Amino acid sequence: MKQIIEDVKQTIAQKKILWAYPIVQELQKYHYSLAIKWGMECIKIYSVDIKSDKLSKLDKYVQQAIEEVNFLTSLQCYEVGQEIWYLPEREEIQTAIARLWWSIEAFKNEEEHLGRMETTAAVELVLSHISDYHLLVQYLEAAVRIYEEYKSQN
Repeated sequence: MKQIIEDVKQTIAQKKILWAYPIVQELQKYHYSLAIKWGMECIKIYSVDIKSDKLSKLDKYVQQAIEEVNFLTSLQCYEVGQEIWYLPEREEIQTAIARLWWSIEAFKNEEEHLGRMETTAAVELVLSHISDYHLLVQYLEAAVRIYEEYKSQN
């Protein structure tokens, strides 16, 4: 994971899009829920950093993704994503959470590439300026923490 993080830093320095993809791919190799967890963690970090109250309105969807995702069908995940997408006054956090739900749907349908792309899009949405190094470092640290927690338990 540390090598992937270093590679991502080089990618970002070159201002390339899809910088989050290798991290999502690595986390997803162990279980797709790790990639989703990282996406949710990035959203939480972003909401604190920009002091948005939008996340509090969407928190039920975040909690549902964490607690119930294993019990929902892919169709139910798609429908939750649609519900979030069409809530009024959509902004980055809302869009990112909807995309994470569609990512869950894709993973459940064994469409791994689509699942990785949706998760990547969600994370990159909540880092609108890749030059925001402070936010980026927090995202990368969260990825490493999630990976290391998983490895220590398995």
